[in-house]
Formats: sequence, C-alpha cells, structure tokens
Amino acid sequence: MRTLILSLFLITYSNTVFSQDINENALNEIKTKAQETHSDAIIIIKDGKTIYEDYFGKEEKPIYIASAGKSLVNLAIGKLIDNKQLDSLDQPVYTLFPEWKQGKKKDVTIRMLLNHTSGIQNYQNAGIELEPAPNYKVKNIIDLALAAELTNSPGENFDYNNKAVALLGGIVERASGKRFDHFFVDEFYKPMDIADYDWVQDEDGNPTTHGAFYIKASDFIKFGELLLNNGIYNGKRIISESWIEESYKQGQKFDPRFGLLWWRKPAFEKRIIDDSIWKSWKFANVNKSFLKKMKPLKNKLYENKNDFFKDLKGVFGDQWSKTLNESLGRDLLSSKRIYSNDIVAYYADGYRGNYLVIIPEKNIVAVRCADHEGFDYQTDFFRGFVDLVIQL
Repeated sequence: MRTLILSLFLITYSNTVFSQDINENALNEIKTKAQETHSDAIIIIKDGKTIYEDYFGKEEKPIYIASAGKSLVNLAIGKLIDNKQLDSLDQPVYTLFPEWKQGKKKDVTIRMLLNHTSGIQNYQNAGIELEPAPNYKVKNIIDLALAAELTNSPGENFDYNNKAVALLGGIVERASGKRFDHFFVDEFYKPMDIADYDWVQDEDGNPTTHGAFYIKASDFIKFGELLLNNGIYNGKRIISESWIEESYKQGQKFDPRFGLLWWRKPAFEKRIIDDSIWKSWKFANVNKSFLKKMKPLKNKLYENKNDFFKDLKGVFGDQWSKTLNESLGRDLLSSKRIYSNDIVAYYADGYRGNYLVIIPEKNIVAVRCADHEGFDYQTDFFRGFVDLVIQL
C-alpha cells in the first residue's frame, strides 16, 4: 500500500501532472501570472493528457468568452461548407440576402465576412453600437448588420469587424434553416457532449455571434482538441480537415497574423520606425512635439514588440498607448512590423483575456478564461498567456 501511495504522489501534485517534455519554468510562470491576473480557469493539455487544470477555488461554470467565440463561428461556417449548404466561401452574401444585390454590397462574399475585408461600416469597440449599454439589447443584430453601409470597397482593406461576424449568424440561419444556436448545438455541442452553456442574444433571440458564447473552460478546450486532431473529437469526425487547413491560412493579403477568424502566431515579430513610417507621419502633419519625442527611436530595430513598448513607455510614460492612438489615429501605423513566415500557434482571443491556444508541433492545447466581477482592465487580461504556452 505504501508503495502505491508513493507512486501516485510521484505522478501528480495538486492539479499538475509533470512531463519531461514540458518547460517547468514556463509552466510555473503561467501559474504565477494566472493568480496575479485573477484567472477563473486555466487548462493545459499535452499529448492528450491534462498537465495543468485550475479553477482557483471557484466552482466551474459557463464563462462569457467574448470575441474568442468568433473562432467557433468559423467552425459553423465550415460545417455549412461540409454539408454543402453553402456553395463556397466566395459565394456573394446577396445569394442569401437578396437585398444586398445592389451597389458595392453585391461584391461582398462570405469569405470577406470571415477575413475582415467586407468594408462594412464598423466600430471595433462593440460597446459603441452592438452592446451600447448595460441591460440593453439590440432589437435584431442581423438586421442591424444588413442595414449598415460600406465605408470601404469590399476586399480592399483589413478592419477587425464585429458587425461582419454578427452577420455570419444570419448566414448560418439562411443556409441551414436553423437559428445559429440551434445549428451549433446540433452540429457541435451534442456530438461533443457539451450540455452546460448559454448564449448572449438580441431581443429577437438571435445569438450575437460577434460575442455570443457562454461555455465552460473544460468544454471550450474540447474545440482545441478537435482542431489538434484535424476535425475528429473522441473518435468522431465533426468537421473536415480541409476546413481547418483553410481556416489556418493567411486569410487576406494585409495581415499575416489573421486567418479566417483564427489568429496566427508568427515565430517572431520585429518592429522598426523606418523612413516610410516616418514619411507617412510627416505627410499626415502629425504633431511636431510627438515627432520630436519619437525621433530617438527612428530606424531602431526591435527584436520583439515588448522592447518597442518598453521604449514607448520610457518616452511617454504609462499612458504611451493612449498618446499613440491620439497622435496617429486609426489610419497611421506606429511602426513597420516584420513577421516570421513560420507560424507556431493558432488561437482564439477574446476580451478580458479569454484564449484558446493550439500548438500543433508540440501537441498542446490550452485555455485561459476570465469573466469575474470586479475585473481589473489594467491588470487582469493575462496578455502574455499565448507566448508562455508556446514556451512550454
């Protein structure tokens, strides 16, 4: 009996299973940062085994994952393609909503809704228009998206677009004949044994697909396992491998970090304020005081974004991000970004630091969720979670 107890102790300690293939320093840092950022749940699975799982003394319950749910909306569109309920991603939206067969709207495709190039009028902050006040619901979010004008020509600009993703909920309903939540439950939740969930809905009952999902962390991570196993979960084919491959590709020509509602993590991201960036600032008549303060950083190559941010903080103080936004606006870049062609991880990313991370080469999936009362927007995001999981 004593030998058996000792063997079990060597295998597990608290909520951690140790593995020789895991970077224990990175794992310990994840644990520390998870506590510091008041996480509600973290789960890490490698080679099909849970190496770390913690709910920080709280009862596990469905958590609002915000924009991380956009990546699950991707799967719903993929299922329509698999079911031949859509012809292709390049099918125009007007084939499902005939009122869009006019002007430039007739050129908007389903792919453009997925890759953020639709040109639909948009506020990146969903709280301005789609979630305008506490306890207030939009009457019908699909109608709101359909009524929006185009502010850019389709396919000519990348702009992270909540309204476009909200419209994808309508695409699912028109193509399948089922409201988005009913379709998703039938195609994913039921075959993946997910039974405890909830939805954010508009007044008419439509899930607000730009941010609709309440799901347990232990169920959210099942989608990571689904993708890691090329569309198979628990021995069942849920979605095609070809759809996952399509989703992981760079989705448009403007930003290599973004696939089709999945983020892509390059092996490195260097930054530089080169002559082209500097000239764009001067041409736009950026404040001369700002230019003077930034000049010492000109043509300095930063090996990673954090070093760049550190220098910006040294120049402008803790409010450096606000200063950049006010000085450069939305149309000017703060630096040229140089990305590696090697993509090391794919991930879903939601407000409050809700993440689902997939690292195919290391056979790792990981989830971090936070949606607690008293959330501190300055400290609780756990912005380095994806990088730490990559280090495992």
